[in-house]
Amino acid sequence: MKKTVSFILRISITLGLLIFLFARTDTRQLLTVVKQADGRYLAAAFFLFFLLNVLVFLRWLILLRGRRVKVNPLRLFLSYLVSLFFNLIFPSTIGGDTVRTLDIAKHTGTPSSSILATVVLDRVSGFFGLVTVLVFSLFFGYKVFNDPSILWATGLLLLLVLLFSAVMFSGRCFGLCVKWLPSGSRVRAYLQKIHQETKAYRGRQSALWSAWFLSCLTHVGLAFVYAWVARALGLEIRLVYFLIFVPMISVFSSLPFSVGGLGLRDTASVFVFAKIGVAKESAFAMSLANFGFMLVLGILGILSYVLILYRRRV
Repeated sequence: MKKTVSFILRISITLGLLIFLFARTDTRQLLTVVKQADGRYLAAAFFLFFLLNVLVFLRWLILLRGRRVKVNPLRLFLSYLVSLFFNLIFPSTIGGDTVRTLDIAKHTGTPSSSILATVVLDRVSGFFGLVTVLVFSLFFGYKVFNDPSILWATGLLLLLVLLFSAVMFSGRCFGLCVKWLPSGSRVRAYLQKIHQETKAYRGRQSALWSAWFLSCLTHVGLAFVYAWVARALGLEIRLVYFLIFVPMISVFSSLPFSVGGLGLRDTASVFVFAKIGVAKESAFAMSLANFGFMLVLGILGILSYVLILYRRRV
């Protein structure tokens, strides 16, 4: 019952945000912006978006090999693509992460806690890369863009990532977080298994550093994706703004309050780009274009599942 209510609530939030945005946006102007888009820049942006997802897949592969989990790279990539589809229909990335965890655990015969630990580390390394890019962008672009709200948000993100990392790698911090759970509960026991798996990476720091580096590349690349979409829409915006804004948009879209980040991503895009004078219609169009890229990859993912994984061709 609680899951049903929660899902209905997230759908309501998603629809509410989209209705709010469309109500405050000139729909005709939005359609005009989209129709006049340069297809060459859009194609280049989508191709780069696909390559960035390949980097994310490689990051997960490195983390799995760090725990000596052997899996065919092609099989793993197809599982990752399938998870992209479920990210679009479930709240935030929780659905997709659950699907790829169970899929690879079953495929390799590895305990799900071990696979989930790599997925959790994959997400955390992604946020570390995001914060790294954001901090460097603010450092070099502080004179270009000086907004205290962005600085406070960056500091909060950095604090949250550090705290979460402490919980994963420190037994003392983990104990403080789970002490409110009954000592014999199944949930606590499962979380303990995940903690043991993540803590084991302290002896495999090369995998963690590699994951962090790929995360930095991914978030820099995502800024370029937005920049090329903006160019396709006829907008001339300095790259430093994308390096600052896009990580913030990514954080908002990952919050588990909407379905697939839809609505949250668009609202955040309109809000942050308004700070540099970008029209609501253009910012909204940028956000919808990037959602379209995710939708295409998600559809490719579910098709790969039906045509390849379901028929056990890999």
